[in-house]
Amino acid sequence: MDEEQRKAEEKRRQLEEETLNIGTSNNIEELVKPKDVGDRKRNLVFDEERFEDTFLKCLICRENFDDTEKAPKMLPCHHTFCLDCLRQMFRVEGEFRQNLSSAFRAMPMAVKICCPSCREALILSDAEIVRLPNDHTVLELLSFVRSTGKKDVQYCTKHKMQPLNFFCEPCILPVCCDCTVIDHKEKNGHRVMNVEEALDKYTPVIDETLADLQSAEQTLLDKRQSLEKSADNIEQIQRELAVQIRQTFDRLRDAIDERERELFKMSESEIDRKRGEIDEQLQIVQSREESVTAEKDRLNGAREDKNISAMFSTHQTARETLEKKVHIPGPSPSSKDFAVSFQFNSRQENVIKASIAGLGDVSFKMS
Repeated sequence: MDEEQRKAEEKRRQLEEETLNIGTSNNIEELVKPKDVGDRKRNLVFDEERFEDTFLKCLICRENFDDTEKAPKMLPCHHTFCLDCLRQMFRVEGEFRQNLSSAFRAMPMAVKICCPSCREALILSDAEIVRLPNDHTVLELLSFVRSTGKKDVQYCTKHKMQPLNFFCEPCILPVCCDCTVIDHKEKNGHRVMNVEEALDKYTPVIDETLADLQSAEQTLLDKRQSLEKSADNIEQIQRELAVQIRQTFDRLRDAIDERERELFKMSESEIDRKRGEIDEQLQIVQSREESVTAEKDRLNGAREDKNISAMFSTHQTARETLEKKVHIPGPSPSSKDFAVSFQFNSRQENVIKASIAGLGDVSFKMS
């Protein structure tokens, strides 16, 4: 606790010293009186981090004051801390009192807290802490710093804490006041102008370039959307193309199948016709064979019986049978079998194959 008290005392002394340095004016804007807001943003030069750390941060949590939970609340001793830290001090002290005695069954309505800077004690409730007066000096400082646009100011990297208020046209660089008299002298060919003048001069050029960029961007956007649409439709195009190819070859297959059926039917018809002819000839041969066999058997019987009368009569009948002419196609000279031969003539097969090989093509068009 002594260490915290020592740190708070150091912060208190530091705050008092800084307060003495900047004066006691109620309106902090009197410290710097620029001609207008633009000049104030360009010409205000100070150690921002140290200023913010000293005046705009709570000495307890080291966070910046604001208008809500971190509102700067002034104690009767005139030391300022944020609302959130004071309420936290109230809760810690209340819980300590509650645990200290069984008489406190609930959180005390009011507790004693001490100023972290001067240790002055006061008894406050949570509602009274909220009603503590705001430190308007801190609030004015916050408003003043926001109005200076300190976050938007750019400073020279070579000459520290010098704002870049000028623009060197040949070098195409923003420069500070020191740069204009050291590194970017007009007698050395540098043409330096005010930042606002440079903006007025080059803003139309920038606007023209932006318009061209916007036009190019719109053109590319249209092309990209067209390509994306084509990419989305490519699967459908592929399916439609496959259907067209399949239908073409299905028609060809149907034609080939139909011709195949015709040829099968033709071959079956010819085979049946030839089979009928053979069967008819076979019946003639079998009938002739039966007649010859019967005559031979009767003539052999008469011969064996030595019946001269029967022999001559049978012989006469047999000769008549042999002399009776019956046309029976014989076997071919080169074969012992009857000549039955069929052959399929696959004429134009090679022509059709060549035609199928060059049938159709696939062409792509970019619209």
